[in-house]
Amino acid sequence: MFTILRVSLLLIITLYCNAIFATDAHQSTTSADNKISKANSSQSGEPFVGPASEAKKLYKRYKKASDKTIIAIACVRSPNCVESEDEVLRYSKEALRILQKLDELSAQGDIQANYYRGLIAYERGKYYDSQAELITHPDFILTATVYRRYAKQQFLLAEKYFSLPAKEKNPYACQYLGNVYSSMILGAPRKDKATNYYYTAAIQFISQGNKIDGAKMYNAMKENANPADSRIVEVYAKLHNEEPIAAWRKFSGEAVQKPISKQAQPH
Repeated sequence: MFTILRVSLLLIITLYCNAIFATDAHQSTTSADNKISKANSSQSGEPFVGPASEAKKLYKRYKKASDKTIIAIACVRSPNCVESEDEVLRYSKEALRILQKLDELSAQGDIQANYYRGLIAYERGKYYDSQAELITHPDFILTATVYRRYAKQQFLLAEKYFSLPAKEKNPYACQYLGNVYSSMILGAPRKDKATNYYYTAAIQFISQGNKIDGAKMYNAMKENANPADSRIVEVYAKLHNEEPIAAWRKFSGEAVQKPISKQAQPH
């Protein structure tokens, strides 16, 4: 009897956690979200300059709460677990509260809140999609379908939340939107739209002196558009051509050859 109750409780906990991960996705589909290779799941640089904002701190807190939830679930599933099931609920509720706070800041037009909320959704969408890819047994096809549905919902959220920082030409937000539109999670890839976002990201990265990430965007553009596309040609030129020396810049006296006077010229 105890074993049956324990199994039932574990099932409830698992469903509860999945509900937490999908709650904000459901809100996206009814109310019309927020990384990732370093281009898929993590960043090679900071998307915003200056000290950490409240939104970034909330993002870090969410990551900790989410990681602790995963560990707590693994512990409960182990026969040697000494922790109570309440730990799972405690950490998952904390993660949900953080998401709600980020949602509030995003609704107020906070650009960084929109970015980090979008990043959470993007990462979760990638996770669900990867889990679906692991399922090949025909008896578990329904589970794979559920994972893909969650992945799509999260990518819709990422699309929603990244749109605001992308309008401000944040290169990281544009990069992630390019990834969203070039993937098959939302259906057929929208390659031209993806190329547009990769192009904006590339131009912004290069203008910041970040040619490494600019080159990554250039390669992403080539995968989605004809290599002769004017956007690709422009980015290639910016990556490989150095800025010419300004006409007003003075050369050192040694670099400038003075004209030879007629008197000094040999007859």
